[in-house]
Amino acid sequence: MGVACVFAFPSKGQTNFRPISYKEALIAARSENKDVFIDFYTEWCGPCKMMARDVFPRQDIGEYMNSKFICIQLDAEKEGKELATLFQVKAYPTFIVTDINKQVIMKKEGGTSPDNFIAVMERGLNPEQSPERLVERYEKGERTPELIKAYASWILDEGKGKEAAYEKAAAIISDYFNGLSDDERLSPQNLFIYTERLESMQDPIAIYMVKHRNEFAPEIRDTIVSSIANLCKQEIFNYLCAGIPYNATEYQSVKETIKELGLNDTHCYDSSFALIECHARGNQDTFLTLCEELYDGLTPDVRFYLMAGFSRLINTDNKTIRQRAARFIRSKLSEMEVRLLFFIPPVLSELERESDT
Repeated sequence: MGVACVFAFPSKGQTNFRPISYKEALIAARSENKDVFIDFYTEWCGPCKMMARDVFPRQDIGEYMNSKFICIQLDAEKEGKELATLFQVKAYPTFIVTDINKQVIMKKEGGTSPDNFIAVMERGLNPEQSPERLVERYEKGERTPELIKAYASWILDEGKGKEAAYEKAAAIISDYFNGLSDDERLSPQNLFIYTERLESMQDPIAIYMVKHRNEFAPEIRDTIVSSIANLCKQEIFNYLCAGIPYNATEYQSVKETIKELGLNDTHCYDSSFALIECHARGNQDTFLTLCEELYDGLTPDVRFYLMAGFSRLINTDNKTIRQRAARFIRSKLSEMEVRLLFFIPPVLSELERESDT
């Protein structure tokens, strides 16, 4: 597939990257009273491809970008090389926003997640969204949805994935949520509370969302159900790879939610349920037999989580069981996806280690 195909976004609602030069973009920007957004990418850049695949096609991002900018994409090593030198582009992707007089308004290096992208743009473009103003506004007691969303997003970006940053952002959103009335919690302006940051069905906000899912404003109800479905799926996968300790009460609650929402009407969760519940009963020989029976019929995602967590699932000093588990994995290596093969060496190393006893 050529680069033009990878970076094209023809569908309605997606970011409209126009096949024009920077000079032509400036003319269009003057005519449409907009600024120019340039995405400098390279063919070999992984984060560039992620942005093209996950970020720019999103409808909310497309609507935001198309309303404010004439958007163009330039390969920094080909047709955009001269302009990349002019703007001192040294990392990929780099996003540049200029006005019609070619003055740089914003420069951002590196990719970002779909949920954070608009907030990142606003921090660079809107003085009220600058980090200094976000802190000032929050410390003065402002608690608007717009501020809380932007402030939490900035904390996460600054923390670069560190647990302390996540905990601080989660605490800010939780404090905000606790101060809302039921009408405010169910309103569209606070949708971000339920679509960003939640990672567990046991989070009090997630529990509230599930309990009141039919009471949200009609225009966001489908999004709420989708958010619940995504949380349920991630929770089941976490149990499947032993990423979280098995808790019978909490597991049954998630399973019941999946049933109530009709998420297993096609029986897509049956194999995951069977594997989780078999493992929870504690007989690892029986669990390995079930893995051998079901593996070929599992979806790629279920295979991924099951195999990635296999050394945690087979957590025993019984050398015979560990060897059987290792043989099972090795028998499936030739058909494994590349993304899974990355995780398999340490799993095999743990299973094939000499017993400590």
